[in-house]
Amino acid sequence: MITMLDFYREHAVAPVKQDITDLQAHFQRRAFLYRQLGLWPMSIEGKDVLEVGPGTGENARYTLSLKPAKYLLVEPNAKAWEALEAAFGKEENVYISGESLEKFEGSDFDVVLCEGLLGLAGRDARGLLDALGEKVKVGGILVITCIDPISQCADVLRRALAQQYIKKEASLQENVQILKPIFTPHLATLKSMTRSVEDWIVDNILNPASIGPTFSIPDALTHVEGRFEVLGCSPRFLMDWRWYKDGQPGNQWAIDSYWKNCHNLLDYRKVEPEKEESLNRILMSQCGLQRSDLCAYEHGAALCYELNQLDPAWFGRGQQYLSLERVS
Repeated sequence: MITMLDFYREHAVAPVKQDITDLQAHFQRRAFLYRQLGLWPMSIEGKDVLEVGPGTGENARYTLSLKPAKYLLVEPNAKAWEALEAAFGKEENVYISGESLEKFEGSDFDVVLCEGLLGLAGRDARGLLDALGEKVKVGGILVITCIDPISQCADVLRRALAQQYIKKEASLQENVQILKPIFTPHLATLKSMTRSVEDWIVDNILNPASIGPTFSIPDALTHVEGRFEVLGCSPRFLMDWRWYKDGQPGNQWAIDSYWKNCHNLLDYRKVEPEKEESLNRILMSQCGLQRSDLCAYEHGAALCYELNQLDPAWFGRGQQYLSLERVS
């Protein structure tokens, strides 16, 4: 199974660059995210921070502005590593490694950040999560992102729509230009979009790893049970009504809250009341089957459904962020 990194290396791309011309607005967005995750500036200031898969480094600019004592960036994609070296190579407290996470030997960090990696890491997700967790000191914080078939349903349908136009004999960039006029109006509905249309098409429509197995919030929380506990999430939809005197260790409360609220990941424009877990499990199953059908089609099977039109303003909530405290 091809991974994100395999695809990036094969085509020498790093389709994650953000437009941060308005740096103040970018910093405000990142500060809002960090607050949702329970990370305030003093969580970073003077601390040892590791970021795995920082891409071209736009988000790292904000983290660096919070004055960590030591900031390590681990980026095995050579194209992205070049951008990091150009941006941060002269910073005294920033260290850039081109190794993979598995080969990187550093540990005992106060904060470990890993965005955009685990959600579509496929069969390796649990192993990667273990490797990340080992880098965090007890009492430290791990930030990861998750994706599930509900949150990515709208983009899966866009991918199905794109199959009518993609030319298998064309190059990656030729297909990007074919799809650009189709999806530019869709992305124009997202007023806070910071990635280019071209990069979004490469990463979400043409990247074969993007239609692989997902790694959801319950997947992550079940796997780290006993080692990490939930600190925060974005969007902040996990509800905890336990009385603090009765609170017991563990993440089951967060998993239960997820299953009551995950229908709201389907369309970012809507927020509805909690639903029965059984209904949301049916929704998850339906979105998963749709995803599996498209994946099979891209590997040569017949497509079980046709898609002629799609609401251009419909986007799911994509990836969700989790912050976790290491407790053992």
